[in-house]
Amino acid sequence: MTTVYTFGDYSVSLALEQDDAPLGKLDDLHICHLGMKFISPRPLPEFGIYEFDIAIKPVKEGAATRVKCCGVVVKSEPEADGYRTVIHFADLAKSDASCLEVLTKANKMRCEYCANC
Repeated sequence: MTTVYTFGDYSVSLALEQDDAPLGKLDDLHICHLGMKFISPRPLPEFGIYEFDIAIKPVKEGAATRVKCCGVVVKSEPEADGYRTVIHFADLAKSDASCLEVLTKANKMRCEYCANC
């Protein structure tokens, strides 16, 4: 099952196994060229591998940049009213990583750890 999450000028499609329920509303989503983190209502199993299709509108006019990759859940722990999940992108192409690096910095989508990279 693929679920699309939209956050202002960008969206993330997350492909879950057929028997997995959708994650529900994601909060505090941050994306960079290394991966993503967010708070969800339920945890994802650590070391689980998921497919992502990310669309980010460019800083200037034009079509959204689309990035497809797989990510590995490296952490999913209780935080606030949900679970803080951290996913590391495992197979992001070098050109896509460069594009994400520029766009996520310009659009202030990075977490506090990567904000100054």
